[in-house]
Amino acid sequence: MNSKKVYWILGIIVLALIIGGYVLFGSRKNVDLKTTSLSINGINFKVQIAETMLARAQGLSGRENLGEDEGLLFLFGTSGMYSFWMKDMKFPIDIIWISGKTIAGFAESVNPEPEKTVFSLTSYSPPQPIDTVLEINSGLVKQYGFQIGDQVVF
Repeated sequence: MNSKKVYWILGIIVLALIIGGYVLFGSRKNVDLKTTSLSINGINFKVQIAETMLARAQGLSGRENLGEDEGLLFLFGTSGMYSFWMKDMKFPIDIIWISGKTIAGFAESVNPEPEKTVFSLTSYSPPQPIDTVLEINSGLVKQYGFQIGDQVVF
């Protein structure tokens, strides 16, 4: 292997480490996100949209709270088994797994884990492949009676 290839490969590895470090441990500044409205069973939410890798990695980390009718909507574009954690979270949430425009499952009353290291945080996974996730304040799934199969309009 020639030296140019070695330097090229090392450069890519260093860049990947820098980006990974930034995502895991870097700036807690909230990324500017688009907003939209979303409705489940006539209950309306104002949601920010996390559609980039950086926005999805940031999630709700570092925020103090969400308004009663606010949420964060993760758009993935393709179906998959996307897992979530509570890294740097300051308040509990409900996670709503969405497939297409239908609720596929929930992780309710998910609590922050400030005492855990990044490597020991609980991972929350959907019951089936999904393409969208909605994070809202803890207890709202139960309060509004959301159920698997409910339609999500956004």
